[in-house]
Amino acid sequence: MIIKAEIITHPYSGEYKEKVYDISSPWNSQDWTWIKFTNNDLTEWCGNFRGFPRGVATTKKNKCVLVLTSDYLFKLDCFNGELTEY
Repeated sequence: MIIKAEIITHPYSGEYKEKVYDISSPWNSQDWTWIKFTNNDLTEWCGNFRGFPRGVATTKKNKCVLVLTSDYLFKLDCFNGELTEY
């Protein structure tokens, strides 16, 4: 389960296990946001999201992570990190 999320700069290749969250659209910008996630077992991984970074928040009550970029608002499941809505 994801317990922490923070905006970071582009990580070095291989520094974290990475997952790309990209939405196909002709209106996408060329910007990217990198978020470092920490699971409850203290493992860390990184998500790449389309758009310039605006903010990130985790919520235990709703069991999700919200990532706001200039292009989209991404909603991830806290348990598996899968995209549930955008």
